Amino acid sequence: MKNHIETNSAAQDSLLENLERRLIAGRFDRRSFIRAAAATGMATMGLSALADELDAMRANQNERTKNLKASYDYVVVGTGSAACALVGRLAQRKNASILMIEAGDWDTAPSVMDPTVWFTNLGSERDWGDVAIASASTNNRAIPEHMGKVVGGGSSINATIWARPFKQDLEFWAQASGDKSWGYESGLEIYRRMENWQGAPSERYRGKNGPVWCQPAFNPHPAAPAMLAAAKSLGYPVFEDQNGKREEGGIGFALMNQIIRDGRRQSMARSYLYPVLANPNVTVMVNTHVDRLELNGTKVTGVRITRAGVQSVIGANTEVIVSAGGINTPKLLMLSGIGDEKQLNEHGIKTVVHSKEVGKNFQDHLLHGGCIWEPKEHVPHRNSAANAAGFLKSRSGLASPDVNLVQIELPYASDVVAKQYAPPGTSWALCAGLVAPKSRGEIRLRSADAKDRPIVDARFLSHPDDVKALAYGIEVSREIGNSAAMKDFVKREVAPGKKLTGKAMEDFVRNGATTYFHQAGTCRMGKDNEAVVDSNLRVNGIQGLRIADSSIMPRIASVATMATCALIGERMADILTKQS
Repeated sequence: MKNHIETNSAAQDSLLENLERRLIAGRFDRRSFIRAAAATGMATMGLSALADELDAMRANQNERTKNLKASYDYVVVGTGSAACALVGRLAQRKNASILMIEAGDWDTAPSVMDPTVWFTNLGSERDWGDVAIASASTNNRAIPEHMGKVVGGGSSINATIWARPFKQDLEFWAQASGDKSWGYESGLEIYRRMENWQGAPSERYRGKNGPVWCQPAFNPHPAAPAMLAAAKSLGYPVFEDQNGKREEGGIGFALMNQIIRDGRRQSMARSYLYPVLANPNVTVMVNTHVDRLELNGTKVTGVRITRAGVQSVIGANTEVIVSAGGINTPKLLMLSGIGDEKQLNEHGIKTVVHSKEVGKNFQDHLLHGGCIWEPKEHVPHRNSAANAAGFLKSRSGLASPDVNLVQIELPYASDVVAKQYAPPGTSWALCAGLVAPKSRGEIRLRSADAKDRPIVDARFLSHPDDVKALAYGIEVSREIGNSAAMKDFVKREVAPGKKLTGKAMEDFVRNGATTYFHQAGTCRMGKDNEAVVDSNLRVNGIQGLRIADSSIMPRIASVATMATCALIGERMADILTKQS
């Protein structure tokens, strides 16, 4: 949209984007937009043309949501990373009508656009508010499982990290699905067309002309390059690019790749969805809850929705594509009679297809909130407060890293660790992450009422190897944080403050465990009879239904999942295009 207008500063660009989103969402009319934009001192060249373009988007969405059709060719449940990538591509088929349904609102909140305050979205109306039930393996702590309830899904409330999956992740998916199209080289080809990469060019690894703006952390906090220097001094490789060659299996550290442009979040909604909102074949319906799938026998014919307290049914002429995430997708299937017959019977739900793996295989990355230092002087955090990271193997025989170290420029700590150590507000953390967990949980229905949130039985750290991996990450975190290269940023080590062993280390691991909120695996893809979806993401035993989100991962990708979910959306678009 910026080709229509010249702005004078990044601050004006940020304000302009805010005004753009508000006009599209119907918060402003055209006249008010022009008046507000002009009042900021923005150059007026092209302002009217921009207003016309945005107003067309708004008018399109207002008209279409007020006058919904009885059916659409494709009904997409959710507007997260995968859904945005899918619809951005699918909208190019002008003869295909598309309805996206979002339970939350438009992404116009300032906390969405400003990545420096991304964490203020957690626990807000833009968060589903799920909590994993307490378990002995987390010392009876109930751990929040944040998940985006807003246009853009997680990409609108997360820490903006663009991390692509390891080669071993995608090769495992290809093997599990029996389809080489899910392999690394195919994924790399898709990423090259997806990205608008702003770092050092690489013909093999990076793309330049795609919709997704990504760049190495811009003007990072000075502790970030110091962390990289510390890692290098301890013998760990340091890469110019967090992605690229790093993906091919080795350990190493680098500055983060981030979807931040001129200080503003470039969510998957901004990258894929906004450019097609003016298309006559795209409708986005917000503040609407999908209660159940509508079925005729084993064929999905549409969705039952609740909007403003009123229930209705929207038909799907071709397919329903569920893209509601690792918790909500299995919930929707189970409410619709697709799941483990025993569990469905408990809630009085008639079984349409007995698919016992629905809701099983739950995985999430664990982030340990516990290794904290007080600095000599406070330097405010920059970007998303996480600008440098590394990947390690807790054991030498592993095919790819299982531990992620993330420098967080805030006193990041779990509830227990924060109470025990009381870190100063100026502190910073070096957090160990478990990115290849062996523990598996499940999602279960709480009742047959669509309004009830499901039970998240995560079973975090129930596998002993997960505890050992996090303990290793904590030891390396302390080694890096207390190294000579970090001395300018350390007044004292706040937590744990000393080497821990045995039961003390185990308790520190379990008490400090939080999550990255990367829920995955609950409707896994596979070639076996018990898999929920096949390699084309069709739900087994059901016609007219596919899934495109993190729930299809046979094994969770070993990185922050936004870029992987966008890949899944792009793959879904390829599949549908080939079959059209």
